[in-house]
Amino acid sequence: MPALSPTMTQGNIAAWHVAEGDEISAGTVLADIETDKATLAFENQDDGFVAKLLVPSGAKDIPVGAPVAIVVEEKEQVAAFAGYAAPGAPAAAAAPPPPLEAAASAAAPVDKRPPNFRLGPAARWALAEAGLRPEDVTPTGPNGIVTKPDVLAAVAAGVKPSGAAAAKPAPAAVAPEAAAGAAKQQQAAPAAPKPAAPAEAPKQQQQPQQQATAPPAAGGKKAGGPRVSFTDVPNSQVRRIIAKRLLESKQTAPSLYVSADAPLDGVIALRKQLAAQGVKVSVNDCVVRAVALALRDVPEANAAWDGAAGAAVRAPAVDVAIAVATEGGLITPIVRGADRKSLSQISAEVKDLAARARANKLKPEEFMGGSFSISNLGMYGLSQFAAIINPPQAAILAVGGGRERVELVEGAPRAATVMTATLSADNRVYDGELAAKFLAAFSGYMAHPVTMLM
Repeated sequence: MPALSPTMTQGNIAAWHVAEGDEISAGTVLADIETDKATLAFENQDDGFVAKLLVPSGAKDIPVGAPVAIVVEEKEQVAAFAGYAAPGAPAAAAAPPPPLEAAASAAAPVDKRPPNFRLGPAARWALAEAGLRPEDVTPTGPNGIVTKPDVLAAVAAGVKPSGAAAAKPAPAAVAPEAAAGAAKQQQAAPAAPKPAAPAEAPKQQQQPQQQATAPPAAGGKKAGGPRVSFTDVPNSQVRRIIAKRLLESKQTAPSLYVSADAPLDGVIALRKQLAAQGVKVSVNDCVVRAVALALRDVPEANAAWDGAAGAAVRAPAVDVAIAVATEGGLITPIVRGADRKSLSQISAEVKDLAARARANKLKPEEFMGGSFSISNLGMYGLSQFAAIINPPQAAILAVGGGRERVELVEGAPRAATVMTATLSADNRVYDGELAAKFLAAFSGYMAHPVTMLM
């Protein structure tokens, strides 16, 4: 498993593009590897033949450096690896036993509880002690809740457990071969210690708690409660890493949140003028350009926290990362040296990066690093929001959508279009004054977008 990013420790084989026996050359894409950042192509470096694929497509959590395939120089060498298995490869899993759902459902009693059935913890404990089921008890609590006095009253009235609770299931028939094997195993194995008596107080106290916190049973049925249904959706490697990094961000970076309303009337007018000349730029392109120039004007904001040094360290360049939503998760392609690029250059580069990000065609150097991030959800109708800092960066700007409002200008009302930008910043790098200076510089460029063309 290759290390396709500096932070990658394991990866998934999304899909193999070669088969055993295929001839390959330098540059041949062997597989799609799902890393902690994105799904990347794993390219071959030498000419040869694929002798053996050691892991199948879809294999997950393979450590970096673990063998995934064998490549040989000559075609005649392929046959020598026909029966080869990687050292330490797990044995084939035994076939699962036939499902017992049908038998279980046939033996289970019909659930006669009302749809709004609820059960308190004290009542659950009392039911377990008495060996009763909730349907054996008449609820008197509000909204159909079974209470502990209801259970005690049922016990005092001599209510007996229902058939399913009282009857013990008959042992399943055992095939003669299995019975013989079991007998031999019992003769060879020492006798197991007898379990503790069920009358012990600690066991009785633990039993209700275990029933109350029992996980849902197979097929989406929750034991001892209303039936629920669910669908398990496998989590991608990218989303797992995103969850891990953002949790780390919230736990380690003391966040500072500052918001400002940036005027958009100037940007709207500029876009119309450029469109008349055949140049199309978006509001987001203007945001990227304004952020880059603001970081250039306020270099203290273009910094990150160095934990080893215990100090803020300024970035050598203004590299702006832009959050792009993909099917596999969020990825942040980077516009390098954004303060030195024109508005039209930024527009073309952002379109290209976003398209290749959604197609999983980005190179590692195009989405790793960056000194500042932007997340724009204005196109979804959000007026404002706060984003989580993307470590090891120290700040991210969350941009909402434009909205109209009425302002007083020299005593006269005037319609204006504004957008709210919220800065989430590491308080070890940014204090309130630095955050205000950055947002003031950003809003100034948005208010006078002609200055972004210089």
